[in-house]
Amino acid sequence: MSDRDGMKTVLLLRWGAWGDCVMITPLLRALKEDGYHVTVNVTRRGRDIIKYDPHIDKIVEYKENSVSDDKIPEYWTELAKGYDKFINLSGSIEEGLLAREGTEDYNLRHTERHEKFNHNYYDRTLELGGYGHIKGQSGELHFSKAEEDEAKAYRHRMKGKFMILWALAGSSYHKAYPYAELVAKAFLDKHPEAMIMTVGDSLCEILEWQHPQTYKYSGKWGIRKSLIMTKYADLVIGPETGVLAGAGCFDTPKVIMLSHSSKENLSKYWRNCSTLSAPVGCQPCHQLHYTLDSCPLVEGIKSPVCMAEIKPSALLYLMETVYDKWREDNVMVHGKREQNILNRRRWYGLERQQSYSV
Repeated sequence: MSDRDGMKTVLLLRWGAWGDCVMITPLLRALKEDGYHVTVNVTRRGRDIIKYDPHIDKIVEYKENSVSDDKIPEYWTELAKGYDKFINLSGSIEEGLLAREGTEDYNLRHTERHEKFNHNYYDRTLELGGYGHIKGQSGELHFSKAEEDEAKAYRHRMKGKFMILWALAGSSYHKAYPYAELVAKAFLDKHPEAMIMTVGDSLCEILEWQHPQTYKYSGKWGIRKSLIMTKYADLVIGPETGVLAGAGCFDTPKVIMLSHSSKENLSKYWRNCSTLSAPVGCQPCHQLHYTLDSCPLVEGIKSPVCMAEIKPSALLYLMETVYDKWREDNVMVHGKREQNILNRRRWYGLERQQSYSV
Protein backbone atom coordinates (compact mmCIF):
# COMPACT_ATOMS: atom_id res chain seq x y z
CA MET A 1 0.00 0.00 0.00
CA SER A 2 1.05 3.58 -0.51
CA ASP A 3 0.83 5.61 2.67
CA ARG A 4 3.49 8.30 2.47
CA ASP A 5 1.48 11.12 0.90
CA GLY A 6 0.55 8.84 -1.97
CA MET A 7 4.14 7.69 -2.65
CA LYS A 8 5.02 4.10 -3.40
CA THR A 9 6.78 2.49 -0.45
CA VAL A 10 9.73 0.12 -0.38
CA LEU A 11 11.61 -1.63 2.39
CA LEU A 12 15.17 -2.62 1.50
CA LEU A 13 16.79 -5.05 3.90
CA ARG A 14 20.57 -5.46 3.86
CA TRP A 15 22.38 -7.07 6.76
CA GLY A 16 26.06 -7.20 5.95
CA ALA A 17 29.48 -5.66 6.32
CA TRP A 18 30.54 -2.12 5.45
CA GLY A 19 31.42 -2.87 1.85
CA ASP A 20 28.14 -4.70 1.30
CA CYS A 21 26.26 -1.56 2.29
CA VAL A 22 28.32 0.64 -0.03
CA MET A 23 27.12 -1.61 -2.86
CA ILE A 24 23.43 -0.90 -2.22
CA THR A 25 23.80 2.85 -2.73
CA PRO A 26 23.19 2.79 -6.52
CA LEU A 27 19.97 0.89 -5.84
CA LEU A 28 18.89 3.45 -3.23
CA ARG A 29 19.31 6.19 -5.82
CA ALA A 30 17.36 4.22 -8.42
CA LEU A 31 14.47 3.58 -6.02
CA LYS A 32 14.25 7.22 -4.97
CA GLU A 33 14.39 8.46 -8.55
CA ASP A 34 11.61 5.98 -9.33
CA GLY A 35 9.34 7.72 -6.84
CA TYR A 36 9.61 5.46 -3.79
CA HIS A 37 9.53 6.39 -0.14
CA VAL A 38 12.63 4.39 0.87
CA THR A 39 13.00 2.61 4.21
CA VAL A 40 16.18 0.64 4.86
CA ASN A 41 16.68 -2.10 7.46
CA VAL A 42 20.37 -2.50 8.32
CA THR A 43 22.66 -3.37 11.21
CA ARG A 44 24.64 -0.75 13.08
CA ARG A 45 27.51 -1.18 10.63
CA GLY A 46 25.15 -0.52 7.76
CA ARG A 47 23.81 2.62 9.42
CA ASP A 48 27.39 3.88 9.71
CA ILE A 49 27.69 3.73 5.92
CA ILE A 50 24.34 5.16 4.77
CA LYS A 51 23.33 7.53 7.58
CA TYR A 52 23.54 10.67 5.41
CA ASP A 53 22.39 9.18 2.11
CA PRO A 54 19.80 11.62 0.68
CA HIS A 55 17.94 8.82 -1.09
CA ILE A 56 16.78 7.27 2.20
CA ASP A 57 13.66 8.44 4.02
CA LYS A 58 13.94 6.19 7.07
CA ILE A 59 16.53 3.85 8.58
CA VAL A 60 15.45 0.97 10.82
CA GLU A 61 18.36 -0.57 12.69
CA TYR A 62 18.37 -4.30 13.29
CA LYS A 63 20.20 -5.38 16.42
CA GLU A 64 22.40 -8.29 15.40
CA ASN A 65 21.42 -11.70 16.83
CA SER A 66 18.21 -10.29 18.30
CA VAL A 67 16.21 -12.82 16.28
CA SER A 68 17.09 -16.52 16.35
CA ASP A 69 18.04 -18.12 13.04
CA ASP A 70 14.91 -20.25 12.90
CA LYS A 71 12.71 -17.18 13.38
CA ILE A 72 14.36 -14.95 10.76
CA PRO A 73 12.09 -15.94 7.82
CA GLU A 74 9.05 -15.15 9.94
CA TYR A 75 10.63 -11.87 11.02
CA TRP A 76 11.22 -10.89 7.39
CA THR A 77 7.64 -11.74 6.47
CA GLU A 78 6.34 -9.46 9.20
CA LEU A 79 8.72 -6.67 8.18
CA ALA A 80 7.46 -6.72 4.60
CA LYS A 81 3.86 -6.08 5.55
CA GLY A 82 2.63 -2.60 4.72
CA TYR A 83 5.11 -1.91 1.92
CA ASP A 84 4.46 -1.93 -1.79
CA LYS A 85 7.82 -3.54 -2.38
CA PHE A 86 10.18 -5.59 -0.21
CA ILE A 87 13.79 -6.16 -1.33
CA ASN A 88 15.79 -8.61 0.75
CA LEU A 89 19.49 -8.37 -0.10
CA SER A 90 20.91 -10.23 2.87
CA GLY A 91 23.25 -12.86 1.51
CA SER A 92 22.91 -11.45 -2.01
CA ILE A 93 26.68 -11.27 -2.47
CA GLU A 94 28.14 -13.38 0.34
CA GLU A 95 25.93 -16.30 -0.70
CA GLY A 96 24.73 -15.35 -4.18
CA LEU A 97 28.17 -14.64 -5.71
CA LEU A 98 30.50 -16.15 -3.12
CA ALA A 99 30.44 -19.75 -1.92
CA ARG A 100 30.35 -20.45 1.80
CA GLU A 101 32.26 -23.33 3.33
CA GLY A 102 30.10 -26.40 3.67
CA THR A 103 27.94 -25.65 0.62
CA GLU A 104 27.76 -27.56 -2.65
CA ASP A 105 29.02 -24.51 -4.58
CA TYR A 106 32.11 -24.31 -2.37
CA ASN A 107 33.23 -27.70 -3.63
CA LEU A 108 32.69 -27.02 -7.32
CA ARG A 109 35.70 -27.19 -9.61
CA HIS A 110 37.34 -23.79 -9.92
CA THR A 111 36.32 -23.32 -13.55
CA GLU A 112 32.70 -24.13 -12.76
CA ARG A 113 32.63 -21.83 -9.75
CA HIS A 114 34.21 -19.02 -11.76
CA GLU A 115 31.61 -19.37 -14.51
CA LYS A 116 28.79 -19.27 -11.97
CA PHE A 117 30.05 -16.44 -9.76
CA ASN A 118 32.11 -14.12 -11.97
CA HIS A 119 29.49 -11.36 -12.14
CA ASN A 120 29.65 -7.79 -10.94
CA TYR A 121 28.48 -7.21 -7.38
CA TYR A 122 26.96 -3.80 -8.15
CA ASP A 123 25.15 -5.01 -11.27
CA ARG A 124 23.74 -7.99 -9.38
CA THR A 125 22.50 -5.81 -6.51
CA LEU A 126 20.65 -3.56 -8.95
CA GLU A 127 19.26 -6.58 -10.76
CA LEU A 128 17.89 -8.10 -7.54
CA GLY A 129 16.25 -4.77 -6.76
CA GLY A 130 14.49 -4.71 -10.12
CA TYR A 131 16.87 -2.36 -11.95
CA GLY A 132 18.99 -4.76 -13.95
CA HIS A 133 19.04 -2.35 -16.89
CA ILE A 134 21.26 0.04 -14.89
CA LYS A 135 24.94 -0.84 -15.32
CA GLY A 136 28.31 0.70 -14.55
CA GLN A 137 27.64 2.02 -11.04
CA SER A 138 30.33 2.18 -8.36
CA GLY A 139 28.49 3.46 -5.31
CA GLU A 140 28.27 6.79 -3.54
CA LEU A 141 28.96 8.06 -0.02
CA HIS A 142 27.64 11.16 1.72
CA PHE A 143 29.06 13.03 4.69
CA SER A 144 28.02 15.79 7.05
CA LYS A 145 29.49 19.27 6.87
CA ALA A 146 31.34 18.61 10.12
CA GLU A 147 32.94 15.48 8.67
CA GLU A 148 33.93 17.31 5.50
CA ASP A 149 35.41 20.22 7.47
CA GLU A 150 37.44 17.88 9.67
CA ALA A 151 38.79 15.96 6.68
CA LYS A 152 39.70 19.15 4.82
CA ALA A 153 41.49 20.47 7.91
CA TYR A 154 43.55 17.28 8.15
CA ARG A 155 44.40 17.51 4.47
CA HIS A 156 45.45 21.15 4.95
CA ARG A 157 47.75 20.21 7.84
CA MET A 158 49.45 17.75 5.52
CA LYS A 159 49.82 20.26 2.71
CA GLY A 160 52.71 19.35 0.44
CA LYS A 161 52.63 15.70 1.49
CA PHE A 162 51.91 12.77 -0.80
CA MET A 163 49.21 11.26 1.39
CA ILE A 164 48.59 7.51 1.19
CA LEU A 165 45.77 5.79 3.05
CA TRP A 166 46.51 2.08 3.57
CA ALA A 167 43.65 -0.20 4.65
CA LEU A 168 45.46 -3.06 6.35
CA ALA A 169 42.98 -5.93 6.39
CA GLY A 170 39.48 -7.06 5.59
CA SER A 171 37.06 -9.39 7.30
CA SER A 172 38.81 -12.70 6.64
CA TYR A 173 42.26 -14.28 6.73
CA HIS A 174 42.91 -13.86 3.02
CA LYS A 175 42.44 -10.09 3.07
CA ALA A 176 45.80 -8.88 4.41
CA TYR A 177 48.98 -8.29 2.41
CA PRO A 178 51.97 -9.88 4.18
CA TYR A 179 54.54 -7.49 2.65
CA ALA A 180 52.78 -4.24 3.50
CA GLU A 181 55.46 -3.10 5.94
CA LEU A 182 58.28 -3.97 3.53
CA VAL A 183 56.69 -2.04 0.67
CA ALA A 184 55.68 0.92 2.81
CA LYS A 185 59.13 1.43 4.32
CA ALA A 186 60.87 1.09 0.95
CA PHE A 187 58.61 3.75 -0.53
CA LEU A 188 58.77 6.13 2.43
CA ASP A 189 62.55 5.90 2.74
CA LYS A 190 62.82 6.94 -0.90
CA HIS A 191 60.29 9.81 -0.67
CA PRO A 192 60.56 12.05 2.42
CA GLU A 193 57.51 14.07 1.32
CA ALA A 194 55.31 10.96 1.37
CA MET A 195 53.26 9.78 4.35
CA ILE A 196 51.06 6.77 5.07
CA MET A 197 47.95 6.61 7.22
CA THR A 198 47.21 3.02 8.29
CA VAL A 199 43.57 2.26 9.03
CA GLY A 200 41.54 -0.68 10.23
CA ASP A 201 39.81 -1.92 13.35
CA SER A 202 41.65 -2.49 16.63
CA LEU A 203 42.76 -5.97 15.50
CA CYS A 204 44.77 -4.32 12.72
CA GLU A 205 47.06 -2.65 15.26
CA ILE A 206 49.25 -5.77 15.21
CA LEU A 207 49.80 -5.21 11.47
CA GLU A 208 51.01 -1.62 11.84
CA TRP A 209 54.68 -0.67 11.70
CA GLN A 210 56.99 1.96 13.10
CA HIS A 211 58.20 4.66 10.73
CA PRO A 212 58.40 8.44 11.22
CA GLN A 213 56.31 8.99 8.08
CA THR A 214 53.58 6.53 9.11
CA TYR A 215 50.54 7.68 11.09
CA LYS A 216 48.80 4.76 12.80
CA TYR A 217 45.02 5.09 13.05
CA SER A 218 43.85 1.47 13.33
CA GLY A 219 41.41 1.26 16.22
CA LYS A 220 41.46 5.07 16.51
CA TRP A 221 39.56 6.24 13.46
CA GLY A 222 36.04 5.00 13.00
CA ILE A 223 34.88 3.71 9.64
CA ARG A 224 33.42 7.05 8.55
CA LYS A 225 36.66 8.90 9.19
CA SER A 226 38.57 6.30 7.19
CA LEU A 227 36.03 6.48 4.37
CA ILE A 228 36.03 10.25 4.03
CA MET A 229 39.82 10.32 4.05
CA THR A 230 39.81 8.08 0.95
CA LYS A 231 38.24 11.11 -0.74
CA TYR A 232 41.07 13.44 0.31
CA ALA A 233 44.08 11.09 0.06
CA ASP A 234 46.40 11.05 -2.95
CA LEU A 235 46.41 7.25 -3.07
CA VAL A 236 44.46 4.45 -1.38
CA ILE A 237 45.93 0.95 -1.04
CA GLY A 238 44.54 -2.24 0.40
CA PRO A 239 42.97 -5.66 -0.06
CA GLU A 240 39.24 -6.27 -0.46
CA THR A 241 37.82 -4.20 2.39
CA GLY A 242 34.95 -1.86 3.11
CA VAL A 243 37.42 1.03 3.00
CA LEU A 244 38.44 0.14 -0.56
CA ALA A 245 34.77 -0.19 -1.53
CA GLY A 246 34.31 3.31 -0.16
CA ALA A 247 37.31 4.56 -2.11
CA GLY A 248 35.65 3.14 -5.20
CA CYS A 249 33.06 5.91 -4.90
CA PHE A 250 35.66 8.61 -5.53
CA ASP A 251 38.20 9.61 -8.19
CA THR A 252 41.14 9.10 -5.81
CA PRO A 253 43.80 6.82 -7.36
CA LYS A 254 43.65 3.43 -5.73
CA VAL A 255 45.35 0.02 -5.81
CA ILE A 256 43.37 -3.01 -4.70
CA MET A 257 44.89 -6.43 -4.07
CA LEU A 258 42.26 -8.98 -4.99
CA SER A 259 41.74 -12.23 -3.11
CA HIS A 260 38.45 -14.12 -3.50
CA SER A 261 36.97 -11.64 -6.02
CA SER A 262 37.85 -10.79 -9.60
CA LYS A 263 38.08 -7.37 -11.18
CA GLU A 264 34.77 -8.16 -12.89
CA ASN A 265 33.21 -8.84 -9.48
CA LEU A 266 34.40 -5.82 -7.57
CA SER A 267 36.49 -3.05 -9.10
CA LYS A 268 35.36 -3.08 -12.73
CA TYR A 269 33.57 0.29 -12.47
CA TRP A 270 35.87 2.02 -9.99
CA ARG A 271 37.54 5.12 -11.37
CA ASN A 272 41.35 5.51 -11.32
CA CYS A 273 41.78 1.99 -9.99
CA SER A 274 44.63 -0.45 -10.55
CA THR A 275 44.12 -4.08 -9.61
CA LEU A 276 46.73 -6.56 -8.45
CA SER A 277 46.05 -10.27 -8.49
CA ALA A 278 48.41 -13.17 -7.90
CA PRO A 279 49.35 -15.45 -10.82
CA VAL A 280 47.98 -18.53 -9.03
CA GLY A 281 45.36 -20.92 -10.32
CA CYS A 282 42.96 -20.55 -7.40
CA GLN A 283 42.50 -16.77 -7.71
CA PRO A 284 39.75 -15.63 -7.82
CA CYS A 285 38.35 -18.49 -5.75
CA HIS A 286 34.86 -16.95 -5.25
CA GLN A 287 34.85 -18.55 -1.81
CA LEU A 288 34.37 -17.28 1.73
CA HIS A 289 37.14 -18.53 4.00
CA TYR A 290 36.81 -18.43 7.76
CA THR A 291 39.97 -20.34 8.70
CA LEU A 292 43.47 -20.61 7.29
CA ASP A 293 42.98 -24.38 7.01
CA SER A 294 40.75 -23.97 3.96
CA CYS A 295 43.14 -21.80 1.93
CA PRO A 296 46.47 -22.67 0.22
CA LEU A 297 49.27 -21.04 2.19
CA VAL A 298 52.84 -19.98 1.52
CA GLU A 299 54.97 -21.88 3.97
CA GLY A 300 56.99 -19.87 6.41
CA ILE A 301 54.72 -16.83 6.52
CA LYS A 302 51.36 -18.66 6.72
CA SER A 303 49.79 -16.28 4.24
CA PRO A 304 47.27 -17.30 1.56
CA VAL A 305 48.90 -17.59 -1.85
CA CYS A 306 46.50 -15.05 -3.38
CA MET A 307 48.12 -12.39 -1.18
CA ALA A 308 51.66 -13.69 -0.76
CA GLU A 309 52.24 -14.16 -4.49
CA ILE A 310 51.52 -10.50 -5.30
CA LYS A 311 55.04 -9.23 -5.78
CA PRO A 312 56.14 -6.19 -3.77
CA SER A 313 57.76 -4.89 -6.96
CA ALA A 314 54.37 -4.73 -8.70
CA LEU A 315 52.82 -2.73 -5.87
CA LEU A 316 55.82 -0.41 -5.64
CA TYR A 317 55.65 0.26 -9.36
CA LEU A 318 52.00 1.31 -9.16
CA MET A 319 52.71 3.49 -6.12
CA GLU A 320 55.58 5.17 -7.95
CA THR A 321 53.40 5.75 -11.00
CA VAL A 322 50.76 7.59 -8.96
CA TYR A 323 53.45 9.46 -7.05
CA ASP A 324 55.08 10.54 -10.31
CA LYS A 325 51.80 12.02 -11.55
CA TRP A 326 51.35 13.76 -8.20
CA ARG A 327 54.83 15.25 -8.51
CA GLU A 328 54.05 16.39 -12.03
CA ASP A 329 50.88 18.11 -10.85
CA ASN A 330 52.29 19.56 -7.65
CA VAL A 331 56.04 20.05 -8.02
CA MET A 332 56.29 20.84 -11.74
CA VAL A 333 58.53 18.12 -13.12
CA HIS A 334 56.99 18.25 -16.58
CA GLY A 335 58.75 16.40 -19.35
CA LYS A 336 60.27 13.75 -17.10
CA ARG A 337 57.32 11.47 -16.36
CA GLU A 338 57.67 9.08 -19.30
CA GLN A 339 61.36 8.45 -18.61
CA ASN A 340 60.72 8.15 -14.87
CA ILE A 341 58.13 5.42 -15.45
CA LEU A 342 60.48 3.57 -17.79
CA ASN A 343 63.27 3.75 -15.22
CA ARG A 344 60.96 2.45 -12.50
CA ARG A 345 59.86 -0.49 -14.61
CA ARG A 346 63.51 -1.43 -15.00
CA TRP A 347 64.32 -0.75 -11.34
CA TYR A 348 61.54 -3.01 -10.06
CA GLY A 349 62.02 -5.65 -12.74
CA LEU A 350 58.54 -5.18 -14.14
CA GLU A 351 59.55 -5.96 -17.69
CA ARG A 352 59.32 -9.55 -16.41
CA GLN A 353 56.38 -9.06 -14.04
CA GLN A 354 53.14 -10.27 -15.55
CA SER A 355 50.92 -10.58 -12.49
CA TYR A 356 49.55 -7.05 -12.31
CA SER A 357 46.81 -5.33 -14.26
CA VAL A 358 46.40 -1.58 -14.61
